[in-house]
Amino acid sequence: MLKGRLLAIAKEVPPSKCIADIGTDHGLVPVWLIENGIVQKAIITDISSKSLAKAEGLIKQRGLESKIEARTGDGLKPIKPGEVDTVIMAGMGGMLIRNILTDAPCVAEKVKRFVLQPMTAQSALRKWLVENGYAIVDETLVREDSRFYEIIVATHGSQRIYNEVYYDIGYMLIKKNDPLLKEFIKQKIDKTNNIIHHLERQNTENSINAAEEFRRKLLQYKEVYQWVLRLNKS
Repeated sequence: MLKGRLLAIAKEVPPSKCIADIGTDHGLVPVWLIENGIVQKAIITDISSKSLAKAEGLIKQRGLESKIEARTGDGLKPIKPGEVDTVIMAGMGGMLIRNILTDAPCVAEKVKRFVLQPMTAQSALRKWLVENGYAIVDETLVREDSRFYEIIVATHGSQRIYNEVYYDIGYMLIKKNDPLLKEFIKQKIDKTNNIIHHLERQNTENSINAAEEFRRKLLQYKEVYQWVLRLNKS
């Protein structure tokens, strides 16, 4: 039933009494988790009752009404403190994930594990997590067509990041030598080169300064890339 990005997200969820899937869309992940005996109960939320109706239809079709509860509301606000031990937030922007955690601190502080899959602002989300009492304990890359998806698993805790590059390329991806890491970094190098060429053509003071910053990033990406190449040859 699940594959690719959604299956990778589901596999990061540990055995749980109750999970919350925020912005659940079709509800595929919580249904899979229930049917595979990984979680006992699930709460799914969405700010749009119309969107939530899609997931409710699947829940009814699978006969899981007693195990999955649907609630309309904004972010974590429909969840009571201590009600869930694992939270999934996937398919939304990194800054929206940050705002959801910030807007419901009493709920967030009681959650044991966060499985996050930001579509944008991955670097900014990593930095915010580390600077606001979270520790990134695992990361996974998934590729669908030409796009890479970054799955970030966080818990409450303290963590030090010794190099800014680890916000762009998650340290846990490097530590575990994720199978897609080499291709992921190569794509970053290519995109950064394109940005530099575009900025150089503008030839303004701002573009020259911005290009210099991207050259610094490019050098860091290349250093990590060479390290990964050496690791895979050994």
